[in-house]
Amino acid sequence: MKLQAELRGMATAGLMAYAAVLLMISFPVIVPGIELLQTLRFHLVALGLPLAGVLLFTGARWRALLVIPMMAVSLWQGSLPIIEGYQRRAEIAGDTLTTINVLSYNVLASRDGKAAADYIISAAPDIAVIMETPGIAGYLDQIAEVLPYRFGCDDRKSCDLSIFSRTPITDARMFLMPPIPRERLAVVKTVINDVPVTVVGMHLSKPYFDEASWSELQRATRVINAVEGRVIVAGDYNAAAWSDQVADFSARTGLVPPPWHPATWPVRLGPLGVPIDNMFTRGDVVIDEISAVADSYGSNHRALWARVNLQAPPQ
Repeated sequence: MKLQAELRGMATAGLMAYAAVLLMISFPVIVPGIELLQTLRFHLVALGLPLAGVLLFTGARWRALLVIPMMAVSLWQGSLPIIEGYQRRAEIAGDTLTTINVLSYNVLASRDGKAAADYIISAAPDIAVIMETPGIAGYLDQIAEVLPYRFGCDDRKSCDLSIFSRTPITDARMFLMPPIPRERLAVVKTVINDVPVTVVGMHLSKPYFDEASWSELQRATRVINAVEGRVIVAGDYNAAAWSDQVADFSARTGLVPPPWHPATWPVRLGPLGVPIDNMFTRGDVVIDEISAVADSYGSNHRALWARVNLQAPPQ
């Protein structure tokens, strides 16, 4: 009985902490790293099951029952931006003009990225959005044999993001996103099989860097809303699509999600991780299939590989 009482007491303390965390991620509060907690929302919901089980086992039935509505409310709140994104996706109509392959990959700058470069070459996508490009800086000539057109990382001091393409790049623009003075927002245009498309690459700050990612998304919103026609947005957001900031960003820019959000980090958890790398579209373009590459090739992120349909305007 004593052991059961001790377990019940510890589980009750866990219940209080669990409730506090769910409240923090459910209401706007200024807490460093809150986007990371929101990214883990569905993992946190799942933690409620063993907590309720321990409370039930130790005789705290009413306290166990309290966990269920908390889980349900958090699950509902996290699902809302996903549902809204799929509603925007359902509105896309039009015949497919051409299908392209798009790669989005943070290769990790703090190492020799030969394995990552070899993967990019072997994958040979039509478009590759690469974050932390210094990791593969020594292999740009080899990559150019497959993807001859590149924008970004001409200046090694500010280099971060670059966009590679099989087809010529035009109207390319690069933006620094303070407070980190790196090239982390790029906009390029290209034409693939006679179909024009704009590609936007983004690399946001980690969510625990105060409000840096919020200000970056404000700038990205202005840039993307100024773009017309078909748009593909890809990159490392360091937060999931259902986190408040990313959900608000995608709603304000009218971005359409992929069929689902594959987990890309941490690599060791594989599909049980979280999707902090994201890909969206807008206009007459839709992601038909998307997956996270099984091998990270030495990076701390798994790459996203997508098949994207460029479509004709609806009749």
